[in-house]
Amino acid sequence: MILFLATKAYIVEFWFTISLFLVRLALTIGYSFLITFAAMRKYNLLSVLILCAFFAQAQLTLSSPSIDFGDVLTTEEKEIAVDITNKNTYPVKVDQTILYSDDFSCSVTNNEMGVGATSKIRVTFKPRHNIAYNSELIVVLDDGAEYRIDIQGDGRYEDAYYSSTFNKSYQDLKDELKSILAKNYRNLGYTNARDNMYGDIDNQNGNVTCVYTGRVSTFSTRSGANANSMNCEHTWPQSFGSSSEPQRADIHHLFPSDGGTNSRRGNHPFGVVANPSWTGGGSKYGSSVFEPRDEHKGAAARAMLYFAIRYQNYNNFINSQEGILKQWHTTFQPTAWDIQRNEKIFGYQKNRNPFVDHPEFIERMNKIGSNDPKPEIKTIEVSQQQINYSYVSPSTERTIYLVNTGNIQISDITDIFTKSNNIIIKSVESTVTPGDVSALVVTFKSLPEGTYEDEIWINIDAQIGRVIKIPVTFTIGQASIKKLIPKPVKAVYLMHNKMIHIENLPKDAYSIEIWNSNGQVVLNDISPTLNDIPFNNSNSGIYFVLFKTKIGAVASKVLVY
Repeated sequence: MILFLATKAYIVEFWFTISLFLVRLALTIGYSFLITFAAMRKYNLLSVLILCAFFAQAQLTLSSPSIDFGDVLTTEEKEIAVDITNKNTYPVKVDQTILYSDDFSCSVTNNEMGVGATSKIRVTFKPRHNIAYNSELIVVLDDGAEYRIDIQGDGRYEDAYYSSTFNKSYQDLKDELKSILAKNYRNLGYTNARDNMYGDIDNQNGNVTCVYTGRVSTFSTRSGANANSMNCEHTWPQSFGSSSEPQRADIHHLFPSDGGTNSRRGNHPFGVVANPSWTGGGSKYGSSVFEPRDEHKGAAARAMLYFAIRYQNYNNFINSQEGILKQWHTTFQPTAWDIQRNEKIFGYQKNRNPFVDHPEFIERMNKIGSNDPKPEIKTIEVSQQQINYSYVSPSTERTIYLVNTGNIQISDITDIFTKSNNIIIKSVESTVTPGDVSALVVTFKSLPEGTYEDEIWINIDAQIGRVIKIPVTFTIGQASIKKLIPKPVKAVYLMHNKMIHIENLPKDAYSIEIWNSNGQVVLNDISPTLNDIPFNNSNSGIYFVLFKTKIGAVASKVLVY
C-alpha cells in the first residue's frame, strides 16, 4: 500500500512536469497526432510526449546570421567563421553550401555533427572588383532544411587612381573612366610621342619589335625607325578619327610596326580571318579584315577599348569589332610587358590604360561603342532545385530561401501555389532587394504516415510568365519511427542486481539517458549497445529511459523500487 501511494505521488508529479511539455508542444504538434501515434504503436502517451518534445526542439543554430567583411583589397583575402551548433536530438549532416558570388568561398570544418556538436563555416572573401558585395550563403542539411547567412563586403582597389570608380558599372563607369583618363593628361605631341616610344617605351636593350610580325630591328630614334622600315602604327586609324591631337599622339594606341605590314593593315577593322590573302609573322589579312598575331591580340584589343572610352567611337569604327575585341581582351590577358609598357606611358602622359590595370572592368560594361544604360535584371534563384524533406509532421515548418540575384528590387512574389495541395504555403515575403532573400515558409497537409510528392510553383512576374517549379518529396515522421522500432521498447528494473534491462533496443540508437519524473537527467553517457544498465543507489519511483536516434527520440517508462 505504501509503495502504491508513493508510486501514485510520482505519477501526479510527473504529469505536472509533462504539462509543461504540452504547452511547448501545442504550437507544433497536434493533439490528435499524439493520440493516433500512441494508439498505432501501442506506446504509453508519456513516451510519445517525450518523443515529440525532442522533435519539436529540432534546430540548427548559427552564432551569427550575417557576416560583414568591411573593406577588403582586391589583392588580398579575408576569412570570417560562423559557428553552427546542432541543437537537434539526432546527428545532422551539412549536405551542401550554396554561394551566389564567385568572389566568396566557404568550407565546413565538420559536415557531420552529432547532438550538441559545433562546427565552423569558414567564409573567405577575395574580391575581384571594387564594388559593394551583397550576397547570401544557404546551408542545406541532409533532411532538406535550409539556413541562411547574409554576406556583405566592399572590394577596394589598392591604387587610388581608380578610387572614384567604386561601385560604378555600365555608362556610369565609362563616364568616370573617361574623366579619370583626361584628368592631368599630358599631350606630348606626335614627334615626342614617337621619340619616347622608339627610344624607351618599346625599346629593349636597343631593339624594337614589330607588334604584328615579330621582326626585330636595332634602333632608338625616328630616323633609325625610317632606316629600318619601321612605322608608328595607329591602332585606331587616323582616317577614322585619330589624326588630330591629342588622339594622334596618345601612346596607349601607338605601336612600332613593320612599314609594309602597317600599310597592309591600313584602316581595316580587326577580326578573324578564315581565308587569308596575306600572312606575315602570324598576322593575317583577308576580305578587308586584319587579324593580329596571338602575341598582340590582347594589346590591340585593349588599345581599341581604351581609345573608345578616352575619346569616342569615331565613325562607329569599333561597332563591328567590339565582340571579337572583348574576346581577345579576355583570352589574352595583360603580360608583364603590357604592364611595364602601361607604367612607362603613365610616366610620360600621366594617364593609364584601365583595361591593363584592371581587365575585369570589361565585365561591368555591356557596350563600349554606344550608350550603356544599366540593364534591369530580374532574377530569383532557389538553392535546391528539388527538395526531399525527411521526417516531418503536419505542423513542421520549413523555410525555402528565394535569393534575388538580379540588380533591381522584386516586389511581386505573391503568386505561389502547389500542384497537389499536399504542401501548404504559410507565408512569403513578397518584396526582396538585390542580394537579399525572400523567406517562403511551408507546412504539410495532415496525412497518414507515408511518403508524398508535390510541386511548388512560384510566379515572380505574371506578365512575362517566369515561373519557378520546385518538386518536393516529404515523409510524414511516423513511418520512419515505425521502421526504426518495429517493436515497442521496454525497460524493466531488476532489483536483485540493480540493473535496468532493455528489450527491443533500437538499432540506430546513438545515446541513452535516464530521466526522473521531474524531467531531470539522472544518468547519461550510457553506451547505446547496453541491454543492461547499472542503476544503483537511486530513489524509488518512475524513471524514463530515453533512446536518441537519428530521426528523434523514444522513451520507455520503468518503475524503480
